Amino acid sequence: MYIIYNFALCVLLLLFWPVLLWYMRRWQGSLEGLSERLGRGWPQRQSKTGREFRSVWFHGASVGEVQMLLPLIRAWQKRYPEAGLLLTTMTLTGRQTARRLFPEATVVLLPLDLPVLWTLFFRHFRPSCLIIAETELWPNLLRFVSRQGLPLALVNARLSRRSFIHYRFFRFFTWPMFATPSVVVVQDQLSGERFAELGTPPERIVLSGNMKFDLLPSENIKEQTLYQDLFAAEIPVVVAGSTHPGEEQMILNAWERSALRSSEIFKPACLVLAPRHPQRFAEVADFLTSRGVNFLRFSSSKGKSSSASLAKIPSVLLLDTLGDLIHFYRLARFAIIGGTLVPGIGGHNPLEAAVFAKAVIHGPYTVNFKDGFGYLDDQGGGLLVSGQEELGDLLNRCLQLPCYVKDEGLKAAATVHRHRGAVSRTMAFLEQAFEGSR
Repeated sequence: MYIIYNFALCVLLLLFWPVLLWYMRRWQGSLEGLSERLGRGWPQRQSKTGREFRSVWFHGASVGEVQMLLPLIRAWQKRYPEAGLLLTTMTLTGRQTARRLFPEATVVLLPLDLPVLWTLFFRHFRPSCLIIAETELWPNLLRFVSRQGLPLALVNARLSRRSFIHYRFFRFFTWPMFATPSVVVVQDQLSGERFAELGTPPERIVLSGNMKFDLLPSENIKEQTLYQDLFAAEIPVVVAGSTHPGEEQMILNAWERSALRSSEIFKPACLVLAPRHPQRFAEVADFLTSRGVNFLRFSSSKGKSSSASLAKIPSVLLLDTLGDLIHFYRLARFAIIGGTLVPGIGGHNPLEAAVFAKAVIHGPYTVNFKDGFGYLDDQGGGLLVSGQEELGDLLNRCLQLPCYVKDEGLKAAATVHRHRGAVSRTMAFLEQAFEGSR
C-alpha cells in the first residue's frame, strides 16, 4: 500500500506541478517556502556551548495549533531547559507565528510527504521525539518515525465524525498510522474511542481535556505598550476576528443597519475586521471601498515606533497584519468569532477572546470548537446568533448595555478558568511515555 501511495503521490506531483505552483501562489500569495518543502535551505541544527544536541520536535499545522502549543512548550522548556526546540508548520502564517512566539527555536515548514525528504530531514535535524498538535497524520512521516523507533505523541487530539468515517473507510491503509503513536492524548472520550477503533492500542490513549483552555493572556509588557494608546477608553471597539468570505458582508450589513437605528451609540464605535487569511486583505479592502465605508488599513498605521497609533478613529479598521489579532481582543468591548456565520468552515477558537474576559458572539457553525463554544454558551460568555438580523439586534444590545456585555465577558473568563489543567495532565503523560528516550 505504501508503494501504491508513493507511486500515486509522485505521479500527481509530476503531472500537476504547475497546478500546485498556481495553487500556492493563489492561496498564500507567493511561492515562499517552496524550498523548505523540498528539503532545501534548512537552517543548521542548534547548539549549546559549541556542541550539537538533539531537539524536541513539535508540529502545529497553522496559527491556532501553534498558539495552542505555547503553554505546553513552555512547560517542556521549564522541565528540560537543556533541550533544543524544533518547530514545523504547514502554513506560512503558522511559521511566522511560531517564529514570533519562539525566537529561540528552529522553525521550518513541513516537507512534502516523500520518503527521500524525510531521510534528509531526520539526518539534518536529528530530533529526539515528535509531538504533533491535534490530528495531522502523514503516512510516510509516521512510517519513518516508526522505523526509526522515535517516540511520537499526538496531543490535544480529536477526531470528528467525518474524519473518523473517512479513516475507517480506508482502514486497510490507515491502520498502521494509528498504531504508531507512543501516546495519544485526546480532548474527549469519544475521540479516544474512535482512535481505538482505528487501530491505536487502548492502553496508549489518555484523556486530558482541551489544551486550548490553558491559553494565557500575553504578559509581554512591550507588546501591551505597543497597543495601549490605539483607542481612548470611551471608544467602543468591536473585533470581528478570523472572518471568511461572506462574513464581512454579513457583519457590515448588521453593523450599518443597527447604526441607522442607534446612531448616537455606533457613531463613536470602531469595528475591527480581521480576515483569517492574508491573501484576502486586499479583497476585503476593495469590498469596503466599494461600499463607501470610512475605513483604515492597520498596516498603514503600524510602524516601527515604540507604539502603534491611529491619526483618526475610522468607522472600520481593517486588521491586515499578522500576529496582532490577539492584542485587539484585549482592547475590545466584545468579539465576533469568524468562521461561525457561514457554513463550511466550522469556526475558530473563541477562547482567544474569552481569556481576556470578552463576551464572544458567534453563529451556529462551530463544529471545529464544539466544546469551547458549548461551554461558553452553557456556562456564560457565549452569545449565539442564527443570522444577520439577530446579529444586528445583539450588536445594538451589547453597545447599549455595557454592563451586560462586561458581565458576559467575566462569565467567559470564568468558564475558561474552570476548564484549565489539560497542559499539566498532558505534560505528565508525555514524561511517562517518553521516559528514557530524551
